[in-house]
Amino acid sequence: MKVLLVHPNSGFQALPQSAPLGLLSIATYLKQHGFDVRVYDRNVDRRSLEKVMRAFRPDAAGVAVISMMHIRDGVAVSRRLRDSGVPVIWGGHMASVVPEMILRENAADYVVIGEGEVTFHEFLRALESKSDTTCIDGIAYQAQGEIRRTPERAFADPADLPVIDWSFIDPQKYFAPRIGCKRMMYLYGSKGCPGRCAFCFNEGFHHRRCRKRPNEYVIREIEALTKHGLDGVNFADEMFGLNKKDLYDLCGRLRNLDIVWGCGTKLGHMTREDLRLMHDCGCHWIYYGVESGSPEMQRRIHKGIDLETIDREIGWCRELGISSHCGIIIGLPDETREQLRDSARLMLRLDPNLVQVTMFGPIPGTEFSNYLVESGRLTLPRTLRGWENIRPQEDLFANFSDVPTRELRVVQSFFYWRSFFRRNFSRDAGRYEFAFNTLEASLRHILRQGFFNLFRYAFSSARLFLTIAWYANAFPGIRKKYGLYKAGRGRNA
Repeated sequence: MKVLLVHPNSGFQALPQSAPLGLLSIATYLKQHGFDVRVYDRNVDRRSLEKVMRAFRPDAAGVAVISMMHIRDGVAVSRRLRDSGVPVIWGGHMASVVPEMILRENAADYVVIGEGEVTFHEFLRALESKSDTTCIDGIAYQAQGEIRRTPERAFADPADLPVIDWSFIDPQKYFAPRIGCKRMMYLYGSKGCPGRCAFCFNEGFHHRRCRKRPNEYVIREIEALTKHGLDGVNFADEMFGLNKKDLYDLCGRLRNLDIVWGCGTKLGHMTREDLRLMHDCGCHWIYYGVESGSPEMQRRIHKGIDLETIDREIGWCRELGISSHCGIIIGLPDETREQLRDSARLMLRLDPNLVQVTMFGPIPGTEFSNYLVESGRLTLPRTLRGWENIRPQEDLFANFSDVPTRELRVVQSFFYWRSFFRRNFSRDAGRYEFAFNTLEASLRHILRQGFFNLFRYAFSSARLFLTIAWYANAFPGIRKKYGLYKAGRGRNA
């Protein structure tokens, strides 16, 4: 049976995207079970869908709808496939949240809910043998005008899932420069997170469980990618190093590889000794999701960070030579100007090497989204087209805070501008390395879009840069209000 797995185009992105790791895991799993599989990532593959279909002639297709950004192209791809008689199955985080809407609008024949490897395999076997598909756990379908769900599937043991087969893609199309490396790629060593952040999809999708993949699998994937020129890894785990014994084992294995790496974890989880070992084994950067500098907002979002001890860990990173990256979310529901000032003050005091400021956006099924709906301040879209306009953490879909929108944009742009023009980004980085890496990655990404998209992407990138420059510099009164009047470049400038 021939199976085409499609990663829909997500539209304009200023920087290269991660390889579709979930889709690649499914492809590898299906290949191991005898299926003829192709992965078609429309973000990097310039071939038309018609050309791919003529060359491969699939018997079934899976479409990964991870976020709202994938809906528009996902619908277009599905329509063309189904018109050709190819059954289409949607999966991914977004698809798992609104399966009834997908089926009601006839965007797909079936929806896989949750992780896809085992469910999709069982479904394709049933489809191939023309047996009953409605007894398979973890799917939604439409029968006699009624939309039905089968029981939720239990999580698979990560050890039973495969080491990713990189032959499905050209890894070099996903490489990007980072601190101390030029060909970095996103990988993952675990799935899920034990946290219960009010804005995050994790609780609904992963049920607050963190499941670690065997370190051997991770190392084998890295070793395979180094043959393509990989020299850096960004671990995309939602909480890296949750189990310290496992962390030390992984670090020992990474020490033997000629790469640098970075990760994301929770402030307060690592000791100084942990960080020293990580740095000695190649760790060059760590991302911390701080989210807010307000103690009250910290309680509301259930983040659980001790703001009184936060300086210590960032100080350890600075001392050891690890570049610290801190993320905050602004425009949170009911956020006040004073709470936003708390976040701005915290970032200025900590002075991490990079401050990533994202705008709050409601993600369906999360605590904050439910709160906004119940309070009558948010009406969830009733169509897939309506969901296309909501892009959480990219732009401000709607302002649910008590802070004027212009002030939110000024604070966000100030920190982006400040980080971009930082001269000495970290001990291991060259002068203005972050700026040069960002420009290089953007240029590579634009040039890969093909002739017809080249000017559109170049224009969109330039507009984004000028927008940030405008809000960062044109409103000194607002900057002064939040203590940002003197736009110094940080203590490492």
